[in-house]
Order: sequence, then structure tokens, then C-alpha cells
Amino acid sequence: MPKTEPQDDATPASSSLECDTRFHIDPELVTVALTGSGTGLWDRDVVTGEIRYSPAWKAMLGYAPHELSNRIEDAYVRVHPDDLAHVRATMQAHFESKTDSYVVEHRIRCKDGSYKWICSRGKVISRGSDGRAQRMIGTSTDITALRETATNLQHTIDLITNLTNEVPGLVFQYRRSVDGHGSVPYASDGIRDIYELAPEDVARNADAIEARIDPRDLDVFRQSLLDSAAHLTPWHLEYRVNLPRQGSCWRQGDARPQRMPDGSTLWHGFISDATEHKRIEAELHELATVDHLTQLSNRRHFTAQSEAEFTRIRHAPNEIAAMLMLDLDHFKLLNDRWGHALGDLALSHFARLLRAEARTGDLIGRIGGEEFAAVLPGASIEDAVTFARRIQQRVEASPLMSGETRIALTVSIGIDRMRPTDAGATQALSRCDKALYVAKERGRNRIETYEESPAGEANGRSSCK
Repeated sequence: MPKTEPQDDATPASSSLECDTRFHIDPELVTVALTGSGTGLWDRDVVTGEIRYSPAWKAMLGYAPHELSNRIEDAYVRVHPDDLAHVRATMQAHFESKTDSYVVEHRIRCKDGSYKWICSRGKVISRGSDGRAQRMIGTSTDITALRETATNLQHTIDLITNLTNEVPGLVFQYRRSVDGHGSVPYASDGIRDIYELAPEDVARNADAIEARIDPRDLDVFRQSLLDSAAHLTPWHLEYRVNLPRQGSCWRQGDARPQRMPDGSTLWHGFISDATEHKRIEAELHELATVDHLTQLSNRRHFTAQSEAEFTRIRHAPNEIAAMLMLDLDHFKLLNDRWGHALGDLALSHFARLLRAEARTGDLIGRIGGEEFAAVLPGASIEDAVTFARRIQQRVEASPLMSGETRIALTVSIGIDRMRPTDAGATQALSRCDKALYVAKERGRNRIETYEESPAGEANGRSSCK
């Protein structure tokens, strides 16, 4: 806001400095310093409505020392119309002692018609007996460059914010203090989809995020951040979340940590929706491990599972596991008589019966054609025979139906146990195959367990039917 100029090109503020014997500062040096900083002085007589400006104040707006009137009305004309009401209100509040000083930023018109941003600061130094302001002095500083910098910075911030908000995912900063407290100083608008939260929900406390993490993954989530913070290594994790609207989803997080001066750790990173990726991954896993017709493990996957179980047996000699090989009897004749479509139905029908008898943890697979195999962890030969009998009974009680036609199925089964001395699970499967061969040779629909003859040939020693 416009102000006063001392009559002999010295400012009232300069005169005040001359009168204050506590400070031995040359008033001319003060004037030079203020001029160099882009600051001018003003002195306003509130009673007469006059305002005087220092030469530096006038030069700031492009005027010569002899230019500009001293009328306060002219001063207000130079104030940008959009800022005038605010300037007057701020001045009036100080006149009425509602503020300790007068401070306002506003635009003011220069001699060439352009506008500059200035910061005016002032204070009433004289009041009448009634408390009314009589004289006020102050300074005006050109802050145009500062305002332009601030504007450009805000434009940059807006651009970055708009860009990150358009990214399909969550751009974030996560801070973890030394006492373990977590907060999210910055979160893009993507947090509304990733966690179904608002940025302000986690700005000071990140507990709301942990509340969304699936309990099965929460400990891993926490530990992964602790490890990243301890070693300042990149954070990468795929984890599940449970959301009010979307339900169970997968998320993938990636971030890089840095240690802050106060000892806290700050991550900058990105979290994306990994649900579709995990779905495709599961489908590919299924294609690689599941027999599409029976939905049992395919030969490759069953072999891998059985080898894992064999490794467990080998490292724990007191543990046991039985293995079975099962074969649908006369399957070729069924295909020839009823067709391959019905043959496929017979395979899937038997697979359902087999799965129904299996315990949680039992391994079952289709290893080729009409041949199936099973591993029963913790089961003895006798347990396996009992299991096999239940299978035969279930097959007998559940014939395959083709329209009104009942097609009876039977199954032959060979059994042996996994042995720590074996080279691998396939060795046990080979013995089961030999026992199965004996069951076929002895009339089918039989259960045979493996027994080594003195001549090294396989013989069945236990049978059913």
C-alpha cells in the first residue's frame, strides 16, 4: 500500500533512526540498503490524508523522485481493483488496533501500466487521545519475482498431482519413524481404488491401510517393510487386501527407501492392482499342474508333489507314507462300445469318487489314460488297503449313468509304501505298478500289495474280491 516520502529525500524511518541514540547507523546507509533490496519507505498522515514516498519507493514503480502526488486517494487508485477491498480492510483493522501491525500482499500499478506484486508492512506510530490513528510509517517490497516463482511451483505441483492421479495405481510416500509409527505424507488419488481410502485417512497414521491387509499376509507385509528399512533395500511385495466394495484383491507394491536425518525411513513408491495378474498366473499354474478332464493333478505335478513327500520321508525315517496306483478295468472296451465321450465321462466320474474319499493332504493325480495314483502321507500299508477298499465300494455303489443306462465300473489297485532307501518317489510308484499288474493278471477288480519274491519278481500278497 502506498506510503510517505521524507521531504528532503530522507525517510521518516531514517529520521527515527537518527533520533534513536542506541543505534549508531548512518541513515544514508539504511536508505542504500533498502533501495538495493527492492524496498521503499512510506509515511502516511492519517489525519490530513497525505502520504509521502521515498525515492526508492517511487523508483520501484518506475517514477522519478518528483513524480506522484501525496494524496491517499491517488494511492488507492494504483491498487489493483481485485485487491483494493482487502487492502482497505487490512488497513482499517490496524487503525482500530485489531492487529499489531499492517501486513498485506497486493498488486500495484506501475508508471508503464503494468502491475507488480508488493508486500507492504507498516505500523501506526502515533494516536490521538481518543485512540485514533494519526501517523503511520512502513515499507513496500517488490515480491513479483517471488510470486512468479511460487506460481510456477504451484503449477508444477498441480501438473505432477494431475499426472499421478491419472496413473492407474497409487503413487505414495510412506514414512516410518524410529518408534514404528507409520504415516503417508503423500498419496495420489489412486488410493481410493487401491485401498478404498482417502489421502487424508492415512496422512498422519497408516493404521487404516494395515486394517485393509488380508490377515494371512499382514505379518509378511510388516516384515517386508522392516527388512527394507533395516538394509535400505527396495521393497517389493505381492499381497492380498480385503476391501469393503471390491472384496478380496491382490496388490503389488514397489518402493525405494531412504534414511532421513531424524532416523525415520521414507519410501517413495507405487502400488498397483495385481488381481488380474494373479488370476492369469493361477490359470497358467492350473494349466501346468492340473489335468483338464479330471481336475486332478497331472502327471508332472503329481510327480513333483510325490517327490516332495518322499524327501520328507527320507529326512524323517520315522514318518511313513503309502502309495497307490489305480486303473479302471476294461477301459478300452468301454471306449470302443460307448465312445470316447463316454470314456471321458467315466474318467471324470471316477476322479470325483476318488477325490471324495481322499483326506486333506492326500495327493491324487491322473498319470495317464485310465491310470491314477495317490500318496497317503502318514498311512501304513494296512491303511492304504482300507482306503482302496472304500474306493472299490464307492465305485460299485456309484455306477456311471448314460441317460437311463447304468454302466458298472471296476478298478484294480496296486499298493506299496515309500521307503527311505529308495532313490525317489518313482521307485515306489514302479512297485505299485508291478502290484497293479498282478491285480490285472489275477482277474481285475482286485487290490494287491507289492511283495518281492525270492527270485526278484513281484507278487501280490493281499487281495480284495
